Amino acid sequence: MNKTILSLENIQELISENKYNINEKTKYLSRCIDGRYKNSKDLPALAFPGADIGELALILATANSYGFEVNKEKALESFLEVVGGEKNFRLHTDGHADPKVPAGGCGHFKQIGLDPKAYNLESPQIEFIKKNLSIGESITLQGDHMEVAVLLIKGDWGVLPQFSLETDQKKKLVQVFVYHQTLVDKRHRLLAKELIKNKAVVFKNGEDEEWLYNALSDVAENHLMETAKRLAKGLPIYSVVFEENGNFKIIEQGVV
Repeated sequence: MNKTILSLENIQELISENKYNINEKTKYLSRCIDGRYKNSKDLPALAFPGADIGELALILATANSYGFEVNKEKALESFLEVVGGEKNFRLHTDGHADPKVPAGGCGHFKQIGLDPKAYNLESPQIEFIKKNLSIGESITLQGDHMEVAVLLIKGDWGVLPQFSLETDQKKKLVQVFVYHQTLVDKRHRLLAKELIKNKAVVFKNGEDEEWLYNALSDVAENHLMETAKRLAKGLPIYSVVFEENGNFKIIEQGVV
């Protein structure tokens, strides 16, 4: 893990330079929390562990955690309705990896494969996810991880993950892990609605849409922290809360 330490002033500068407006037309498209995405005005603001592969894993793990039934195929169909079809399904792999091999691709899914129990997933469910790695758009991420912090974003602004840090000697490229809490929550509300509408889930005790949304939120937090403690161990966590005009407040949340 990179040992560069950013001051709070550095973090403020990074966010000031890297914040951008969310595109309403594409706000439910996603990227992974990975810091190796190149800065681009078209980069999805919604950042979630494993991008949409992570969301598929989340649905299945939530069913296991909360004891309701889930139809895997209908769950995938429901999620695709939320994002606008297969063309909008997003995942990534490493530049040297075979995109069909999870152990060499997305770091989040690799960790799931290494310790499925920690993510509350079963082997048949992981195999189902593997079979769907070819749908949508796979982005290849190149280079080493140089993340120096984890940012938890709240509000209607996105944050680009790469930043040129001024040092005494020269500029140094650093990266940050990004998790967009607000957009994740909004997408999960739609997802809960679609899962119920399409009868992709069957409850045992009359649970409702709000209950399912809260269950998804709970397991999403667990999955984020499981992967963070593996890939971002020792890094500081900052909560970044945006106002509508782009002003923001940074709250230190400790260390992974």
